[in-house]
Amino acid sequence: MRSKFMVSCLLICFLFFTGLINRSYADSAQVMPKGVASVILEGKWYFPIEKKFDKDGKEEDIAADFNANLNSTVFPGLGQIESFFHLPPGSASIGKSVISFEFGGYELIPLLQYGVTDRLTLGVRIPFYGRRNDVRAVLDTSKATVGKNAALNTLAPLFVPGTVPLTTADAQKLIGRGLDINGDGKIDIPGFGFKPVRSWSDHGVSDIELGGRYQYLKTDRWQLAFTGAIRFPTGEVDDPDNLVDTEFGDGAYALLFQLQNDFNGIKNLLLNATFRYDLVLPHKEKLRVPDSVHQPLTINQENVERNIGDKIEIEVSGIYEFPYGFSFSLLYKYAYKFKDHVSGNRGFNYESLEDETNVQEHVGIASLCYSTIPLYLAKKFPLPVTASVSYRDRFAGTNLLKTQYISLTLAVYF
Repeated sequence: MRSKFMVSCLLICFLFFTGLINRSYADSAQVMPKGVASVILEGKWYFPIEKKFDKDGKEEDIAADFNANLNSTVFPGLGQIESFFHLPPGSASIGKSVISFEFGGYELIPLLQYGVTDRLTLGVRIPFYGRRNDVRAVLDTSKATVGKNAALNTLAPLFVPGTVPLTTADAQKLIGRGLDINGDGKIDIPGFGFKPVRSWSDHGVSDIELGGRYQYLKTDRWQLAFTGAIRFPTGEVDDPDNLVDTEFGDGAYALLFQLQNDFNGIKNLLLNATFRYDLVLPHKEKLRVPDSVHQPLTINQENVERNIGDKIEIEVSGIYEFPYGFSFSLLYKYAYKFKDHVSGNRGFNYESLEDETNVQEHVGIASLCYSTIPLYLAKKFPLPVTASVSYRDRFAGTNLLKTQYISLTLAVYF
C-alpha cells in the first residue's frame, strides 16, 4: 500500500508541476517518474488527398505522371510501327491515359512508456496504418492513331482497314501481362507485368520504434532531454509491381536522435524547441528502375542498393494552460530529407530513383487538450487521463503529398 501511495504521489507531482497534465500534440523534455508507466494512443484520420507538391513547391495532381500521351516514348514497340509506315517519331499513339488518384486512410499509434529512473524513460511505438487509393483510370482514344487489327494479329495505324481503337481493358493488359489481339489465348504483345491500375486499400503495422529519453537538466525554468531510438523495418515496403499502392515502411533500419528543450519561465506557458535527426541505414530492395522519374512504366527490375536520405526536423511549440484542466497549443515544424542514393549492377538509369527524393515540408498543428488531473486530485475520477484533439496541415513543401488530418490522442498514467 505504501509503495502504491508513493507512486501515486510521484505521478501527481510529475503531472501537476511539469505541465504534462495538459500536454497537447507538442513534444516535450518531460520524462516519467521511476516506476510509473503510461499508455498513449493517437489516432489520425486523413482528409482526402488529391494534390502533391512538386520539386518547385507547386501543387499538382497526385496522378500527374500517369496522365500522358501513350505513344512510342511510353511504349517503345510503337516505334516499329512508325518505322514500317514511315510515320513521324512519336506520332504512333494508342490514346491518352486519363487517371485520377484520391488517397486516404488512418493511423493508430500506441506509445508505451515506463520510468526506469526519475531521469530515464524507455518506450516503444508500434504504428498501425490503414491506406486506400480511390482510382479512376480510362483510355481516351479520341486522338489515337494506332489500334488493334485482329486479322493482322498486331497493332496498326487506324487508317489500315480492320483496325479499331484499343479499349481501357486493352490498355490495362498492355501494362500488365500483355495483349491478346486475336483472342486465341496467346499473348501477342508482351506487357510490363504491372498489376491493374484500379482502386486499392490495405492495412498493416508500420516501422516500430524502440528507445529511451534521458533528462539531463532540470531547473525551475529549464528541462532539457536527449532521446535516442532505433526504427525497425517492420512495415511492408512499396510493391514494385503496383502503380497505385503506398508503402507502410521504409524497409531500412534507422537511428533516431532528438533533443527536447523546454522553457517554463512564463506562468501557464510551456515553450519547446525540438531538434531531430534520422540516420537511415543502407539496405537492399527490389525496385523498378525507369528511364525517367516521370515515366513510371518500365520492365527494368533489380535488387538495388538503396540509401534513403537522412532527415532533419526543427519543431517549435507553445502550450498555454487554462483553468479546469484545459490547454491549447500551436506547433510549427520544418523538415528536410536529403536525396536518396541508389546503385546497381545492371546498368540501368539509377538516377531516376534518386531524382526528386530530396524533400522539404512545412507543417502547422493546433491542439486542444483536456485533463482529468483536477478531478483525480479531488478523488472524483479514478485515473489521471489526458485527451486532445488536433488539426494538422502540411501547408507547403517539395516532392511530397499535400495532406491534412484530424487526430485524437488519449493518454493514461498508472
